[in-house]
Amino acid sequence: MAAAILTLALAFLCGGGLWLGLGPRLTLSEEQEQNQLLNLVVYVGAAVPPAFALVFFLLGGLS
Repeated sequence: MAAAILTLALAFLCGGGLWLGLGPRLTLSEEQEQNQLLNLVVYVGAAVPPAFALVFFLLGGLS
């Protein structure tokens, strides 16, 4: 359970950082506010697999 929470927290931080750095590059919606939210969701979703791998190997190495 702790690994899942760490994975989601790390993915949200990395995705948020990507969103701040890259901005709304993808045009997913005509509305500006909804487009920014959808870009954040895409960035966080893209950050989940690397975050999971990082947390998996860090927790696996500690035990």
